[in-house]
Amino acid sequence: MSRLADRLLEMVAPHTVARATDCDYQCCGANYWKYCCYYPNGTSHCGSCITNSSSQKWC
Repeated sequence: MSRLADRLLEMVAPHTVARATDCDYQCCGANYWKYCCYYPNGTSHCGSCITNSSSQKWC
């Protein structure tokens, strides 16, 4: 799934930004998470916090 997210992020990220080297889900509250990618130049890009609708607990 992270490879698909990387590709989607590449489509919306400026071409001057290097390819993300580390992308993963992060907690941003009880049962809320966001997908963040970190780039070699020190920048990062995160999606909005969303609730986890499945029975699996992310946080």
